[in-house]
Amino acid sequence: MDSQGRTPLRIGLIWFVLAMSLLHCHRGGEIGFRTGSPTDALPTWISPLLASGLRPDWSADGTRLAYLDALLGNAHELELATGESRNLTGHFEHRGFTRARYLASGDLLLCGPGGAGAQGAAEGGTEKGDRWQTELFFLPGNGRGLAQRLEEPCFEGPAVSRRDMQIAWTRSEYPEKIVFGRSEIWTGRIQVEGDRARLVDRRRRVQRADFMYLAFLETQDFRPPDDQELLFTAYAYRGGEVMGIDLVSGELINYSHDWAYDEAEGIFPDGKSIAVEREVDTYTAVPIGDIDIWQLTLDGSGASRRLTYFSEYAGYGANNPVISPDGRKMAFSLRLKGGEHGNGQGILLYDFEQAPP
Repeated sequence: MDSQGRTPLRIGLIWFVLAMSLLHCHRGGEIGFRTGSPTDALPTWISPLLASGLRPDWSADGTRLAYLDALLGNAHELELATGESRNLTGHFEHRGFTRARYLASGDLLLCGPGGAGAQGAAEGGTEKGDRWQTELFFLPGNGRGLAQRLEEPCFEGPAVSRRDMQIAWTRSEYPEKIVFGRSEIWTGRIQVEGDRARLVDRRRRVQRADFMYLAFLETQDFRPPDDQELLFTAYAYRGGEVMGIDLVSGELINYSHDWAYDEAEGIFPDGKSIAVEREVDTYTAVPIGDIDIWQLTLDGSGASRRLTYFSEYAGYGANNPVISPDGRKMAFSLRLKGGEHGNGQGILLYDFEQAPP
C-alpha cells in the first residue's frame, strides 16, 4: 500500500489516540482528585445515619428502614425516630440474606440462599451461602415467624408493588453463564392463607431475546402511581441502560439513553424520576467503582442531574439509593472502591428540602 493509502489509517489512529487521551483526562479531572473520605466534608443536606449497614429500604409510612448488616447477612430494621435497630432474622437459622424489601402488607420479601430455618427448605447448616445462588422468601412482619420459601430463584434485587402483593424478580444463570446464559424478568403475586405464603400468577415479562441477547437483566421497581410499568436495568446494553416495560402493552422503553454505566435504583414516589447509579465513561457491564447517584427523569428525554459527588474522593463512591415515600429523603450507602460489587460502608440520609434545587 502506498503512502496515500496509509494516510486515512494514520489519521484514524491519531484520532483514536486523541479520543482516548481526552477520555482519560475527563475521568482524571472529576474522579479521585480529593483525599480523605466523603464523610469528612459532607454538605449540610447529607448526614450520616448508620456507621455500618447497606441496602436500605423504606417502610410504607417512612418511619423505618430495613437494611442488611453484610452483603450476605442478617436483615435489620431501624426506627428513625429513636435510632434503635432490631434484628429481623436473628431468631432462626439461615445462610444469610442479600435483600430485604417491605411488602405492601408490611411483611418482608427476602432474597438469600436456602438452608436451615426456612420453612420448606432443604436441611442445611448455618454456614454462609453463595450470594449468587439465591431464592425468594416471605417473612411475616410480626417478627416471630420463619422465612418461607416461595419456590423461585432471585438474581440480585426483587421489585415490590406499593399497592398490592405483586412482586417481580429475575431468573438468571449468572455468573456460571454470562454471554449466552438465561436472564428473564418475571412477575407474580404473593398469596397469604393463614400462616402460609405462596407465589401465584407467575408470568415472564422480559428476556434476553428482547435485546438480541446483548444484555442481562435485573428488575428494580414498579412505577408509581399505578404500578403498571416495571423499571429494570439492562446490563452490558450500551454500557447499562435504565429500561421500563409497560405491563399492559409489553412495550419496552429506554429511559437513560446514556453510553455509560447506568443502573436503576430507587423510584421517586411521583413516578416522574428515578435514582440511578452512574459511572461516567464506563461502557461495560461491570463498573470500575467510581459510582455516584443521579436523578433521571422518566419522560424519555434522558435528562438527569447529579446528586452526589463521592467519587471525587479517591477510592470512594455512592450507591443503593432509595427514596422515602414522601419524596423528601433519600437513604443511600457509602461505597468502597475495590470492594465487592454492591458493598456499602454505612448508610447516609440525603435531604431534598435542604439541598440546592
